[in-house]
Amino acid sequence: MNIIGRNNNLKFYLHKSFKSQLFLPISYYISWKLENDWDDYNELYHAINYINNIKNEKDVWFDIHTIQRDNKIIGVLTIVGGKIENLGIQYDKETDNTLLLKYFHIVEKGAGLGSYWLKSIIFPYYQEKDYSKIFVSSSHPKSFNFYRKLGKEIMSNTKSSDNKLYNRQSKTFLIYL
Repeated sequence: MNIIGRNNNLKFYLHKSFKSQLFLPISYYISWKLENDWDDYNELYHAINYINNIKNEKDVWFDIHTIQRDNKIIGVLTIVGGKIENLGIQYDKETDNTLLLKYFHIVEKGAGLGSYWLKSIIFPYYQEKDYSKIFVSSSHPKSFNFYRKLGKEIMSNTKSSDNKLYNRQSKTFLIYL
């Protein structure tokens, strides 16, 4: 675990190994969805499963980033790189300098923290490592405008929730660093 940025009382960490407690902000989101009868898609289950699956994928790597305040994790996102085409990524034929942004969750929504984190910490960090673009897919309608401001929409589809109770619109965005 390394600190890669600070802003007032916030610390931005990079983790090279996975521990499930790093995904605590995702569990807050799941609770919010249950309280608001949003849908039955369990991002926490899928995020942990995703990381466990790519751990053994040859030539694919991941970084877990967290934001902490007073030693409490208030945000998490995962960056996946390497031979992402091995994961079935078919958005672009040229993926050498391309990353995936996965499972981006912040406990305190609407305060501009996510935008600051991406633009001031995450994007510059990977630009310095010669990455030029990031793909991000989301099925949270409130995130669509956020990602449109950062990049362009390149794909849209619909998928079923875990128990097939809801149809979830999903959009994929391309962000140039």
